[in-house]
Amino acid sequence: MAQELLKKWRPDLEVFSRGLYADPGYSVPETVYSFLADYQIPRFPHTSTQLSATDMETADLVLLMEQQQIDQVLDAFAQHTDKCYLLLDYAYGEEKDLADPIALTGKAFRKQAGLLHDAVEICAKKIPQ
Repeated sequence: MAQELLKKWRPDLEVFSRGLYADPGYSVPETVYSFLADYQIPRFPHTSTQLSATDMETADLVLLMEQQQIDQVLDAFAQHTDKCYLLLDYAYGEEKDLADPIALTGKAFRKQAGLLHDAVEICAKKIPQ
């Protein structure tokens, strides 16, 4: 979701999403497509892909949702501490986790997805040209 939202607001950037426990057989839930459709983002092909050393070398900025994720990434790629941020910290200066809405349903999903939407929109404005 964050990838597609950021691509919408910043088409000038190369944006990609990676996972720490990616399963290439994973299918994007309908709740995600429905939420993104509210923002005129059409269905998109997505293959869940594991974060790699090449991804870390290529990326100028790595936004993660939870401190645990940052810890894992930096355990594997310690030389890239300068490009890893919590999403809410980059957006608002709040060192707080943002629970991934992907496994949620109903109101809980909409609430978390809305928080993700708002944070990504602010990040889109903060990322340098």
